[in-house]
Amino acid sequence: MAHPDDVDFGAAGTIAQWVDEGIEVSYCIVTDGDAGGFDPAVPRDQIGDIRRAEQIEAAKQVGVSDVRFLGYPDGRLAVTFELRRDIARVIREVRPQRVICQSPTRNMLRIPASHPDHLATGEATMCAIYPDARNPFAYPDLADLPRGRSRRRGCRATSGSTATST
Repeated sequence: MAHPDDVDFGAAGTIAQWVDEGIEVSYCIVTDGDAGGFDPAVPRDQIGDIRRAEQIEAAKQVGVSDVRFLGYPDGRLAVTFELRRDIARVIREVRPQRVICQSPTRNMLRIPASHPDHLATGEATMCAIYPDARNPFAYPDLADLPRGRSRRRGCRATSGSTATST
């Protein structure tokens, strides 16, 4: 998911059901949400830490303990090879059977769902799923990590509206 809380708004019910069924779930959150928040009394340099803590607590509420933050700046995401590599790294480490991610397609009827960070995260995730996570020659710095088909039953949530089997 692009931001802390995106997974909660987009897929928490599904994820809670999966956890209840015994499926191990991991979250990959691309930003710390440091550009979010609406209270001017809260110092801006504290927002990222607050939103991280809130996401970790929200994940616990649905039974998720593996929450990974990539630390990209909120509101400034672009589909870069670095972002694709970092998501591919998580895919190789987790080796999910299911990936939930935000759609890379702009929805003119639901503009807030088409936040630029959501679009970039969706496109980077789709690229990370294929070909990046499976290509042994993509990202030599990931060569020591497994690649290919999932070895365990699980889910990696990156953002909320596209589901893909890996």
